[in-house]
Amino acid sequence: MADFYGSLLGADAYHTARANTGWAGENDLKLAALLRASVYIDGRYRKHYPSGRWASLFPGEKALGRAQAREWPRTDAQDYTGAAISANEVPAEVEQATYEAALRELVTPGSLSPDFVATSLIKSEKLGPLETTYAVPDASAPGASPARPVITLIDEIIAPVLVARYELPAMVVV
Repeated sequence: MADFYGSLLGADAYHTARANTGWAGENDLKLAALLRASVYIDGRYRKHYPSGRWASLFPGEKALGRAQAREWPRTDAQDYTGAAISANEVPAEVEQATYEAALRELVTPGSLSPDFVATSLIKSEKLGPLETTYAVPDASAPGASPARPVITLIDEIIAPVLVARYELPAMVVV
């Protein structure tokens, strides 16, 4: 089982088809970017509940449980249409999202999961008569991750293999 989703050949073909010229350079750097991208994909699609519990937003369970480093392959998984996903399959959506993330990691290593130090935020600065006030994220908000970028293209690619998870108790109003 690979340490990352997809393959170097798959990533090369994906980026060539899209004319992504940033996907260039030595294979060792590309492989490292694919690994960092896979770690990002696994972490990005987990939810942290107010109770402190974490849950994957992917359907089913890891095929090999805790012995498995990546979230995929999974058992009892299906896509948003209800179509079954084989227990030995990594969906194309996961691979393609990884290729998109790997491009960003190749161009700017560490950009998908940068360190965040709340005390280093600048709320406003003044230079002579000019003053600028910045939007400061609320790092204490539930689920907030102000240092992690939201990449809409990746979210849209992977959406068909995500599930909504809720923590109980919940109330349904009819």
